[in-house]
Amino acid sequence: MATQTTTRLTPVRLSRWRINAALLLCLLLIGRVLLRLGELQVVQHETLSARASAEIDRQITLQPTRGQITDRLGNLLAMDVERESLWVVPRHIDPEKAPNLALTLSALVGRDSQKILADLTNQELYWLPVARWLEPEVADQVRALEEPGLRLEYEPRRVYPQGDFAAHVIGAVNLNGDGVSGVEGFYNSQLKGITGTLQAEFDNNRVPIAIAPSQKIPPRNGVNLQLTIDPFVQYVIERELQIAIEDHNADGGSIIVLDPRSGAIRGMASYPTFDPNQYYNYPADVFGRNPAISNLYEPGSTFKMITVAAGLQSRAFTADTQVNDTGVIMRYGYSLKNWNAGANGMLDSEKVLYYSSNVGALQLNEITGPENFYKIVADFGFGNSTGIDLGGEEAGIVNAWDGPNYNDLTFLTNAYGQGISVSPLQMVSAAAAIATDGVIMRPYVVEQRCDGEECAVTEPTELSRPIEPGVAWTIRRMLVKSANHYAPVVWAAQTGAWGDQWLVPGYQVGAKTGTSSIPLEGGGYDPSFTIGSVLGFGPAEEAEFVVLVKIDRPKDDIWGVSTAIPVYYKVMDELLRHARIPPDPALYSPGQGPDSIAVNE
Repeated sequence: MATQTTTRLTPVRLSRWRINAALLLCLLLIGRVLLRLGELQVVQHETLSARASAEIDRQITLQPTRGQITDRLGNLLAMDVERESLWVVPRHIDPEKAPNLALTLSALVGRDSQKILADLTNQELYWLPVARWLEPEVADQVRALEEPGLRLEYEPRRVYPQGDFAAHVIGAVNLNGDGVSGVEGFYNSQLKGITGTLQAEFDNNRVPIAIAPSQKIPPRNGVNLQLTIDPFVQYVIERELQIAIEDHNADGGSIIVLDPRSGAIRGMASYPTFDPNQYYNYPADVFGRNPAISNLYEPGSTFKMITVAAGLQSRAFTADTQVNDTGVIMRYGYSLKNWNAGANGMLDSEKVLYYSSNVGALQLNEITGPENFYKIVADFGFGNSTGIDLGGEEAGIVNAWDGPNYNDLTFLTNAYGQGISVSPLQMVSAAAAIATDGVIMRPYVVEQRCDGEECAVTEPTELSRPIEPGVAWTIRRMLVKSANHYAPVVWAAQTGAWGDQWLVPGYQVGAKTGTSSIPLEGGGYDPSFTIGSVLGFGPAEEAEFVVLVKIDRPKDDIWGVSTAIPVYYKVMDELLRHARIPPDPALYSPGQGPDSIAVNE
């Protein structure tokens, strides 16, 4: 009989114990998870929700496109272009690779490697700029690094395609996108537009999550501006100004060309100039100030046309009234004299302008009287800004008869442009009244402003009528003869010999020269240097242009006449031909000068 084997049950009981222990452990783990979920979902719900929102739910600003600036003919002078800027997400940068990456980026973007390293390792901020507006080839090299913590984002950059062309008029935009001078500064809010916003959930690459809710307010782009600047006129005056300053080793200068009938600025140039694409490489007084409207100077003998206008308009004297020019005259204990102390004898107001007589001018002012004189000076706009649509315009300094700083000696020296400070634009605006039967129009540089398809055209605005048409006509005829007084200077410069010639052959133009003394801070005037200028208009009747040429401190011509007169001639000659104004046949015969032709009076 076979023996029967009995099965033992102990191993079975042990397996069940293990199973129960495992089940108990699982229950404990599940309980722990449930407790943790409860803590996260209930206790820390608000804190964690805020952190999650901070990570993915953001509102970003949508930048508008800054408005374009064009010249009178539509040529682009300022525009926005899209360039990629480099940003870093520090938490995505491997700390061990950061030093080498900083060196690589430094070589690509031209920024200090230690500063870049500080950005790469900054764990306090999520998003930091490294370099803005990379050139396309540099952006491609950064992209080739395939670094997860580097981001390339497009943003607009202000670009000036014509470089330094009309720079003082256009101005510049700083790195924050704000205009700092010129039209860019004056019209900054209109050019800049209105920013928009995008409220959405973003992934780690700052890309909106498509399935998440979002709210977008689109930006409104800035207005486009069309300037009054004629590109040919601007080119001519910039060229001639630079040549004159370099040839005469002058410190600087300005030329303004104004349409007297509307007040539109057709050209405005100052030198030295700057490139608004890199304005930060120039001193602030170069890119931040427009010398044509901001630099005050004593106008010298160009102001004598205002002196004559004041006397004629107030009926203090007539065009036939004469004074005795003795070359030197004593007043209030001071010796006042002509530029050469030479006497010119009995002079009427026309001859005072022709010979540029200081002694004659101050005697005319004595006849006019301070009350009448300063009233007309104010009517011409001196002592007040013209209101041109450019920032930084200076009002000038006039110590008027009823003011606290008035004195009798200054009243006399004001007659020939000393002791009074003006801006170049004020002189051009005043001369426009003589060129246009006594009307002064507000000068402006923006022809129209376009917001999309809607354009607002600038309407010419009359500022004042300081003199009557008859007075303006009389002074115009005087200035025609005054202009031709200096024609031999130009003729000699062109041909090498003196001759009897019109200032601009074939055309009657008006002009008055001025030699301005330069005040010293401690009192008195600079004995070594002056400012040479010419102010005039052309043609003499129905003038198209008023032109001021101003050359500061020419080193080879203390009187400034041979410096500024040739520039005035070249500019006016080209402008009249550019405007297709036919020459006067009666004046066009070569060698037939003004002394042999009766001026139509």
